[in-house]
Amino acid sequence: MIDYSDGKSLVKHLNDLEFSRNTCTIPFPYTGENAKEFISRVLTFEEKNKLQRDWAIRNQDGELIGGIGLLYDKGIKSFRSEFGYWLSKAYWNQGIMTSVVHRFTSHIFATTTLVRVDAHVFAHNIASCKVLEKAGFEREGYLKRAFQKGDVFLDAYLYAKLREP
Repeated sequence: MIDYSDGKSLVKHLNDLEFSRNTCTIPFPYTGENAKEFISRVLTFEEKNKLQRDWAIRNQDGELIGGIGLLYDKGIKSFRSEFGYWLSKAYWNQGIMTSVVHRFTSHIFATTTLVRVDAHVFAHNIASCKVLEKAGFEREGYLKRAFQKGDVFLDAYLYAKLREP
């Protein structure tokens, strides 16, 4: 669970151009106000819907070092949802995110009615593609000019994992 005390960690880890470059929603620079707005949106959604949407990834000292969550972009009663994730650069290339994604999807399929979770990954973000593939996701397609950042259109891969019947 995330709360307002995590704001400084969000700024510390997300104030990096690479996070903005690899997502549609993380701005650069990432400020305290961005963190406060994000946390407020998460807590408001979860309180209103009585449904956890985002999970914190913490190090052994309890510091927020990443996050993973459902977008519920098709509505909270849908059978599918897109999800997103991030992890502090200091923890990259250690297998942490692959483990988190695998555990997250197992938890989601065991505790919700979702039968499909999917993710869009910008074509240049090969590391994220590898995370999803190692966590059991299947690459389903390549979407040309699927996203726009400023004046630039970006291609993306579509990955999905389905609940086992």
